[in-house]
Amino acid sequence: MTRAALTETTADDYCCGYAAAPAEPNPGVAADLMQARAIAGGLAEFGIGSARWSAAYDPEAAAVVLRVDTPRGLYALAIPEPGQPFPVRHHGERIGALDCRRTYGTADSYIAALFAAFLRDRAALDFPGRDVCPARQNMV
Repeated sequence: MTRAALTETTADDYCCGYAAAPAEPNPGVAADLMQARAIAGGLAEFGIGSARWSAAYDPEAAAVVLRVDTPRGLYALAIPEPGQPFPVRHHGERIGALDCRRTYGTADSYIAALFAAFLRDRAALDFPGRDVCPARQNMV
């Protein structure tokens, strides 16, 4: 195959699930992804490991979202524009927002703690070792 023939073939010829990457990466999306991952790192303190969360751009929400898998389903924390509150979605519907806004002074660990409390209040998250009542056999 000649070099010209290689450039004329398309991804459809190979059927490999090719998706074209954007010509220039959006720096805003990259920064939002970094913030979502930093918030997810703060969730580790509350027993939410990397196997239970993912961060990606969601075209429906038109924002980067941090998705957390819970026993009650998938919850998503959207990374908003600066100055806006952090909306929370469940099954694709907005169910509330965190009691803070995205500003330069808001720490990612604080957002993670608020998100964990939001999930706990909706019985979607149990803090290991903190919400457990002692059983009779364990009492002295």
